Amino acid sequence: MKLSKPILLIAFTLSVGFMACSSISNETELVRESDLDMAAEIMGSAISDEESGIVNSIYDAFSTVSATGISYGKGSIFNTKNIHDDSKNYGGRGHERAFTHSYDSTTGVHTLSFERSFTKGPFTNSTSTLQELVYTDLDGNFIARPKVNRDAINTISLASQKSGSIINPRRSSEFTKIDTMLFTGLHASESMVKLSGKHRSFGSGEAVLRDSSSYSRSFSVSITFDNISIDKDTVAAYGNLENGLTGSLTYSIVLNKVTNGTPEERIMEGTVDLSDDGTALMQFYKYDYIYRLGLRKGDIKERGRRGKPLGK
Repeated sequence: MKLSKPILLIAFTLSVGFMACSSISNETELVRESDLDMAAEIMGSAISDEESGIVNSIYDAFSTVSATGISYGKGSIFNTKNIHDDSKNYGGRGHERAFTHSYDSTTGVHTLSFERSFTKGPFTNSTSTLQELVYTDLDGNFIARPKVNRDAINTISLASQKSGSIINPRRSSEFTKIDTMLFTGLHASESMVKLSGKHRSFGSGEAVLRDSSSYSRSFSVSITFDNISIDKDTVAAYGNLENGLTGSLTYSIVLNKVTNGTPEERIMEGTVDLSDDGTALMQFYKYDYIYRLGLRKGDIKERGRRGKPLGK
């Protein structure tokens, strides 16, 4: 599918940035435990539903789109009653504002823009979203009215750009997140949905780490999806998408900070394995630390080292 020029521009800028960063050495002795903890916090935000991450974009792809708005839960493509969409979700899903929709019959592209915000106590989330979706049936024909012809949908391609900020007791950040995704196997004749794609994000953030210290960095993230599947029966049984996701992600995270005029950069790479319990296991190629992250909130549920039991 063709992406709009703003999305292409930022994607190109990110790719140039990552190529430049790749020339800098990722030496083991330069990385501290606080760097690894912060990388896990950033990864949690990149994948989580409530912080406009990858899971959030998957929910958006499966929403029901019409000229008047988007809806979830019972009216979504999976037709699951309990998919969360209201006050239980700190990302603001179900309360979209400033919604616009247009459809290009030549390219099959549905272009959406909307804003989401949520404020409750220490939680604040505000995001502006631009999305392009293409729906096709089993024969590859474009679907102009996905809400009416929901059962005919077999593939969905999604290009999403989200910019905003979040504040919660764990961390705060300002970000831009870009997802490109292709879903196949949505038709009722298929039992498993396959997902391929990439995630790019950049911004600045601050987190309170496990030793109660405050850690702030600017960051950039690159993630590639590897063999991601969504089990329809599992989604129906649990009423959410998080428990139905399996597969792995390959990532690169770059942390930057300037101290007394001297730039400091850390590069960490590894994999994230999606479990079938709504969590993901983050590992590093060069370090033996392991983090278990929640897909909904992006919180660090457990941490430890290879070969040892995980703990808080």
